[in-house]
Amino acid sequence: MESLGIVVNMLQNRFTQKNFKLLCNVEKFILYAGNISLDDSNDYFQSIMDFCYGDIDVEKLKLEALIIVDFFQSVIKTNHMNIKQITKISTIYEIFNSREVGKEMFKEYHKLTKLYSTIPVTTATAERTFGTLNRLKTAIRSTMTQSRLNHCLLPHIYKEKIDKIDPRQIASKFI
Repeated sequence: MESLGIVVNMLQNRFTQKNFKLLCNVEKFILYAGNISLDDSNDYFQSIMDFCYGDIDVEKLKLEALIIVDFFQSVIKTNHMNIKQITKISTIYEIFNSREVGKEMFKEYHKLTKLYSTIPVTTATAERTFGTLNRLKTAIRSTMTQSRLNHCLLPHIYKEKIDKIDPRQIASKFI
C-alpha cells in the first residue's frame, strides 16, 4: 500500500504542475500556427516566453507565425502530401524534412519544436514503478510480506537517487 501511495502522489504531482499547462499551451501554439495564421495571441506567446526564456526570440516567432501556414500549405501541395490539417508535431517535422529551407526560414519556430520535443511527457519513475511491481509480483507471488515487497521496490523505483549514494559509506555504517 505504501508504494501505491507513492505512485499516486507522483502521478498527481506530475499532472498538476504549472509546467504541464504551460507545455499544453506551447503545443497548441505549434499546431495552431501550422494550420491557421495566428494574430498576436498573447496567451501563447507568454507561455512560450515562460517555457524557453532566452532561447526563443518571441518577436521573430510572432512574425514567423503569421506566414508559416502558407509555407506549410505550399510544401503539402508541391509534395502531394495527403494532409488536410496538421494534428501532430511529427507532421511538422515531416514537412520541415521535405524542405530543408523551411528550417532556415522559420528558425525560431523550428527551434521551438525542437525544444518542445526534448521535454519528457511521461514520468519514467512512475512507469518503472508499475513495471517493477508486476515483475516482482509475478516472480514471488506470495512468498514475501508486503513490507518486504515495499523495501525491495523502493530502491528500484528511485534508481537515480540510489546511484548517487556511495556504497562504501553505507557499508562503513553497517559493518
